[in-house]
Amino acid sequence: MMHSILRWVSGSVLVALLLVTGGCGGGGGAATDTTAGATGQVTSFTLKSAENGYVYTVQVFVPASYATGTATLPAIYATEGDAPYGGSQSRFEVFRSLMQRHGTQAILVGISGTERRTVDFLLPGAQAYVNFIARELAPAIERQYRADPARRALSGLSHGGYLVVAALVLEGTAGHLSFSHYLSTDSSFGAHPGVAAFLDFEKQLDTAGNPLPATLFLAGSTVANGPVVVAPLYAQMASHNHPGLTLLTAQYNTTHVGSDAPAFEEALTRFFP
Repeated sequence: MMHSILRWVSGSVLVALLLVTGGCGGGGGAATDTTAGATGQVTSFTLKSAENGYVYTVQVFVPASYATGTATLPAIYATEGDAPYGGSQSRFEVFRSLMQRHGTQAILVGISGTERRTVDFLLPGAQAYVNFIARELAPAIERQYRADPARRALSGLSHGGYLVVAALVLEGTAGHLSFSHYLSTDSSFGAHPGVAAFLDFEKQLDTAGNPLPATLFLAGSTVANGPVVVAPLYAQMASHNHPGLTLLTAQYNTTHVGSDAPAFEEALTRFFP
């Protein structure tokens, strides 16, 4: 099933942040700091990966309704949760603010490690990083929170956007998907020598021919990677007509980093209303 969204957003996206930030520290996956308020709660903890040995700081936001509710919620795993978006605002904080604005009933999991983006997001290191999120972090979140294992989303920008596509290719080729939604924004072509090699990498899905019961949202910037990376990737994947895959795309008239917030907001509206 394939859909195409063509949307151009002019100007910058203004995000009014409600700073309810949890601190960092601790180890072994135990919660180390919690900040609660009328707009939700943020908890932070650290988790050492058995896959690559790195200790990640993880921030978890749950909406205000979580404390009195009983329903399981989708969980959105945001790579580069610690990435600065200007001033003291991080990717996690921008995403949290958007979720609060929309009243999104979902759990946001921000993963640190921006300094490892050229290791964790690109092959060959991406395989271990995907395994860490799917096999270590997500189960830990699902043990501690009412997170639905059948509704996991993976979000990334630039090299992180490439990671999202790589996760779908690696897991889809192996025949098992760990996420229901793959949210790739202004993807790079990763460690491949060019776009053509990136497209050849994606063809592994066509060769494997496995069902892909998931949604892939390919968003991009019209002045950055959108026309040169995202559009050719979308066209190729649409022509392959992967069984079970819902494929969508959008382009935003913003900078490379500026495309991230509107893409995430569109994902909230479409997939987590």
